[in-house]
Amino acid sequence: MELLDHATRNEAQISRPNLILKQFLLENEPVFVQLTELKAKGWGNPEATTLFQKRRQQADNAGPDGRRRMFEMMEQIGEEMHLMTKALLLPGGPHHEAGILDLCMAPGGFAAAALKRNARAKIRGISLPVACGGHEMLLEERSWSPGQVQCQFLDITMLATEFGVSSIPESHPEQSSFLANRPYLDESFQLVFCGGTIVRNPNPPKYRSEALRLRTSQLILALQRIAIGGTLVMLLHKADAWDTALLLYQFSQFSAIQLFKPEKKHNVKNTFYLVAKNVQPGCQAAKAAVAGWKEAWLLATFEGPEEDGDAVAHEDDAVVQQVIDEFGSKLVELARPIWKIQSDALISKGIA
Repeated sequence: MELLDHATRNEAQISRPNLILKQFLLENEPVFVQLTELKAKGWGNPEATTLFQKRRQQADNAGPDGRRRMFEMMEQIGEEMHLMTKALLLPGGPHHEAGILDLCMAPGGFAAAALKRNARAKIRGISLPVACGGHEMLLEERSWSPGQVQCQFLDITMLATEFGVSSIPESHPEQSSFLANRPYLDESFQLVFCGGTIVRNPNPPKYRSEALRLRTSQLILALQRIAIGGTLVMLLHKADAWDTALLLYQFSQFSAIQLFKPEKKHNVKNTFYLVAKNVQPGCQAAKAAVAGWKEAWLLATFEGPEEDGDAVAHEDDAVVQQVIDEFGSKLVELARPIWKIQSDALISKGIA
């Protein structure tokens, strides 16, 4: 249990499902063991602290040049992802007028990469307004056909009607901020990007769980707009976390999934991308997943975070074990390359 203790030392009140999953991974995957050991060494490394603080400051205080670099970096990640997974390959070839939905779109790097591969595709996006902490849209600076690229600037986590809630309690602190509109309701999309990250807030609302709300908001809208057989790309964190493993297991039941992590960009971080192809949104497994995400959004929005900071109810040990039995070996197979990339990056940058 010593290595498991190292793995969980800095995770306050780690849930039992996470403990069970981590123990399975430590017992079955040497690459994950190596990554866990490197992270344990890195916690006390001042160089690591300095590196991550510098990157956080750069992201939070980016000027015009920094924002342009971020746009170009996301475009490059999209290109690399396509080379590895063919995620941007749409039905009908590059000249077909397919639909692409980009959730949390700005600054627009992923959309730019997709348009390079699909010159006639229509892009529809949703992005948080700059005034609310969102990124500046840079895609509009390029020359696309009139009407080809459209973006609605709103808070995706407040689309209550889309998520099945028609009545907001008057006592809710943001009762007037919830939205009844349903963006792009009459359209379907062959490719959907879910790339949202939470806005850092030194004083987050205590009555809601922001990370869970953003994750479920993207998932619900994506599955309710994606075309049959479409591709979904989603930014995720920590393949060894229970909520992430459960999400991958769910998608494996109604799509063909791959994981992708850039070799150079963000390679020391826990982030990676899910690429789910041939998504079948109408099948029972997908419908059940959407229903669960709606329930999770409801709890995270109106019940607030639980003591562990997440409104997701803890699963019974039997449920966790069932997922491990059915999907554990596949999870290891999928995650091994991204753990290797992160391990190599931690070593090369002297963080561990």
